[in-house]
Amino acid sequence: MPATATAVETFALWVPPTGSFRLLHWHTVTTPQRALCCDTALPVNLTSELTMWTDEGAIPLRRPRNAHASELLLAYQPHPGLFFGDVVFTGATDASGDMVHGLTEDQALALVDLYLLRHAAHVPGPQRR
Repeated sequence: MPATATAVETFALWVPPTGSFRLLHWHTVTTPQRALCCDTALPVNLTSELTMWTDEGAIPLRRPRNAHASELLLAYQPHPGLFFGDVVFTGATDASGDMVHGLTEDQALALVDLYLLRHAAHVPGPQRR
């Protein structure tokens, strides 16, 4: 039986200001601009294997602040700053910056776990009387 090549599925994590999130299949999106539905996506390099992308037009278009993205970035930067509009997390870029890699399944799940832990940490509990 001949060996067949299987494609490795990769992902991106899309986080809007609402606090929800969605894992995107990177092979159908392929660029941060398409994931964010914008003309220019700006990279925020978090590690050698993780990049967050923001929409350059989010502030001029008066998109809401994305506190959830800033909260997630606290795991990577002590003072992440403010971000507006939707953001998308991907893997690394190649040396030229032309090719953006998706997250592996393990990377995507670890990022979702981190997001959920940080998001759940701010959910208020029942009020005591």
